Amino acid sequence: MKLQTKPARQLAPTYDAIVVGSGYGGGVAASRLARMGFSVAVMEQGRDWRPGDFPTTTKARLKSMYVTGKMPSIGDPTGLWRLTVGKGLSVFAATGLGGGSLINAGIALRPDLHQLRKSGWPEAVLCDGRLDEGLRRAERMLGAKPVPNPERFAKYAAMERAAAAAGKKLRRPAMTISHKSGRNAAGVMQEACEHCGDCWSGCNTTAKTTVGMTYIADAVDNGAQVFCESRVASIAKAGDDWAVEVEDLSGGGERRQVKAKNLVLAAGTLGTNELLLRAQSDGLALSKRLGEKFSANGDDLVFANKLAQPANAVAAGHPSQAPLGMPPVGPHSTSMIDLGDELGPACIHDGSMLTMMARLAPYKEALNLCFDRAWRLLRGGVYGDEQSRDLILYIVAHDDASGRLKLHKGRVIVDWPDYSKSAGLVAAQTKAQAMIEAMGGVFQSNPFVMRSFGGNRIIAHPLGGCGMAEHVDQGVVAPDGRVFDPSKGPRGVYEGLYVCDGAAVPSSVGVSPLLTITALAERAMILAAERLNRPLDVDGSPRQLRGDALV
Repeated sequence: MKLQTKPARQLAPTYDAIVVGSGYGGGVAASRLARMGFSVAVMEQGRDWRPGDFPTTTKARLKSMYVTGKMPSIGDPTGLWRLTVGKGLSVFAATGLGGGSLINAGIALRPDLHQLRKSGWPEAVLCDGRLDEGLRRAERMLGAKPVPNPERFAKYAAMERAAAAAGKKLRRPAMTISHKSGRNAAGVMQEACEHCGDCWSGCNTTAKTTVGMTYIADAVDNGAQVFCESRVASIAKAGDDWAVEVEDLSGGGERRQVKAKNLVLAAGTLGTNELLLRAQSDGLALSKRLGEKFSANGDDLVFANKLAQPANAVAAGHPSQAPLGMPPVGPHSTSMIDLGDELGPACIHDGSMLTMMARLAPYKEALNLCFDRAWRLLRGGVYGDEQSRDLILYIVAHDDASGRLKLHKGRVIVDWPDYSKSAGLVAAQTKAQAMIEAMGGVFQSNPFVMRSFGGNRIIAHPLGGCGMAEHVDQGVVAPDGRVFDPSKGPRGVYEGLYVCDGAAVPSSVGVSPLLTITALAERAMILAAERLNRPLDVDGSPRQLRGDALV
């Protein structure tokens, strides 16, 4: 797949709509606005990463890392991975065309609406039927289906043993991964998954169903223009329009201003909050709740070490780095165990270690004075027997969304020193430890609590800061996705200003949030089409892809 993108210097002065960001929310907005007949410009700070471009060596991966936040910025701002260091939490995210879909596990689970109601979500969002429609549209566009025949993978068998030890049923969640060659819902050709386990560092085979090859491809096919390496530095109200200042990161750093009647902020939870916090400091009237109710979605990771049977959970990559004849790893994640109870949700997913992570294991053991195990890991290598008996597990639980986002020297950071002590996280860890020990493994807590970064936990599901609410005293975004304007009363909104990403999610959701974020953006666009009296046909077959768009 080749998608035609442009540099910022080719921006026109005005568009009907500007979409900032190209992840799940931005992709939906770009596709649907283009289908409504608007001229659309999509601004993406990162590059157009294509299958075959994703880094596979430790050196290349480190070169693709950008560290920012509380500490001085280091690395390439268009690099694939972004680590934003805060107080108590650091956030791991992707920068590139397709946003988080480039490097996530692709777990697509529907949220529990009863849990969302308990968390204070606006009733209109839960009851008018449009969120359900958004979920259906998201599942169809992203091709979300469970992994077929997962029992052939050793780590799935390890998860079966873990579920049995916990007295729970193993579930196979829907995944955004293609398991047979063919055209997806946007008409883009994808190949079947090769089960290399390297979803987390970018799929080099086209098997992973990213936003770039679905919603963004559809947007381009319907006339949208995509501008990569184009960083939005600021937004402002300009009469009846919205003015966006764009910096060209492809060379020279030239800045230009572009205007549109409609502006969709979908720059990721941290990016969207940063733009609104800057706008607020420059005089744009916004809710006093901006930056509040930040949630980490109960994120954590732990290890089940020294398992009795191999789990083979070190990614092989593409092209494969594994020894000839090694069994396939499988997708990055294959299954989940629901450990939720009356204390709240707690989902456990299997994962695959990057080779970069696996190579660090002997040194971690040596630092913990476990010299015998360190030697066995070092001697056996990344794909040796000792390493094969370790399984990485991801926890998605529940937290009270008491984090805060604020500007630090012009950059957004998370301020949540007590996240590691939150009741939901501690309860989920306790459940995970009991399960691992019941199956005969050794529990290891999160090894990536980085002392060099102030003891921060690293999380990958940042939510909130611009949470939806019934009125401006409770949140930043109205139930229809538009931003509250305090000057117009408690329910007044800015015309044409939307938040369509994880920033608008007002609480943890207890499952991987990609489907929830996508569905909320679909819902916002359904309402926008109704309000603007624009046709929005999303059910027809994709157009014949034009030669200047996709080949």
